Amino acid sequence: MTCDHPEKKALHAAVAVVVILSAAVLEGCAQPGTSDGSAKIDCRAMQFVSPFENIDGCSPSQVALAAVQTVFAYRPDQQADQGASFQSATPLMVPVLAARTDTTAHILAPITGPQWQRWRDLGVSVVATAHLGADDHPPDTDVTFARVAAVTLQPDNRDPSILLTVFVRATRPDSSVAWRVSALEVRT
Repeated sequence: MTCDHPEKKALHAAVAVVVILSAAVLEGCAQPGTSDGSAKIDCRAMQFVSPFENIDGCSPSQVALAAVQTVFAYRPDQQADQGASFQSATPLMVPVLAARTDTTAHILAPITGPQWQRWRDLGVSVVATAHLGADDHPPDTDVTFARVAAVTLQPDNRDPSILLTVFVRATRPDSSVAWRVSALEVRT
């Protein structure tokens, strides 16, 4: 079928351009190796809420360190107990762990009730610093990460530092999702 009308030729050309441009735009949205046009989500696009917005969700070590340091940083003059610090770190945790605040937070660190009250009375805050060890650990995969963390709790008065060994695991359902801490265990 031929078309001798200039208006119809212009319309057909315009439709062809729109189809070609639409295909190019859709192709640009597709990931390499996919032919269905579905774009894969990048874990870097997922951002944690404040104060963790600068934590790279694609880095299990960053997520683990931030969670451990938050769980063990205490402000007894502002917090009722260790559970408040644990609760502060829940955006970095899998929901199952985050839901266990009441049963988990109080058994993680060897801080007694009288010690907490003493710190509260004195207005002492405790800074936690953590370092992930490079020692023997289970092999990392795209969805699992496990390390031993050396944690130092440093009260801002003259009390001695408290040293903890913490086993930390992080998981994610697949590599397109940000890492979350799935387990914390203190060894004394």
